[in-house]
Amino acid sequence: MARIIAAGRGGRWLLTLSIAALLIGSAAQAQQQTAAVDPGAPNWNGVWKRVGSLNWDPTLPPGQIDQPPLTPEFQQKYQKNIDNMKAGRPTGDPTAACLPQGMPRIMNMVYPMEIFQRPGQVAIFAEWQSQVRRIYTDGRKYDPESDQTYNGYSTGHWEGRELVVETRGLRGDMALTQNGLALSDALVVQERFRQISDDVLEDTITLIDPKALTKPWTVTKTYRRAPEMEIMEYVCLENNRNPILPDGTTGTILK
Repeated sequence: MARIIAAGRGGRWLLTLSIAALLIGSAAQAQQQTAAVDPGAPNWNGVWKRVGSLNWDPTLPPGQIDQPPLTPEFQQKYQKNIDNMKAGRPTGDPTAACLPQGMPRIMNMVYPMEIFQRPGQVAIFAEWQSQVRRIYTDGRKYDPESDQTYNGYSTGHWEGRELVVETRGLRGDMALTQNGLALSDALVVQERFRQISDDVLEDTITLIDPKALTKPWTVTKTYRRAPEMEIMEYVCLENNRNPILPDGTTGTILK
């Protein structure tokens, strides 16, 4: 707070010093806020929630099933998982056994996500399964010798105010939807994030998988800023006394 003393020559000097201190403090605060993100990048820090249905293609209404351009082999697997799901045996959904949803399913955001930015990185914290995804924007490259993981390895760069991302190194035993839509370990995910208004963020996602898809498959996910929400704790394993067995039936752990 400025100290204002208007009487006498000394008062004018104190007033000048106080105003100068305020200006320096404001400039330092602005510099600190700017340094929280990559230079020239928009600030997406905060909580966001999904807009649209839970299908991978958010334009499909609830109850309809995604129909991606699958190869015959993966279409057969998909149909088998759909049939099992209808029979109450979720053999194609690893999250039914409390395994992570993985990338790109993490971007479907059953529950809200929180974005944290700093120079060189954009981190996405999903409430669902308490998963964290890191997008490196510091110029590093994916190492093809690295292990395959649930969320893979995401590298990105800014094109103006849009974030362009590529993710590789993904496991081949995950599902894109609860119906058991599986892709392969050759999957590459390309994304383009852009903020279309103060409170709306879009992520255009293209899936490229020469083993599972006959052509690239692109959908656009939409998220709305949710300042009224906070990320809650999510512990699936706490209730994992009924694991899904390999045949799709539900087991029971008594001790």
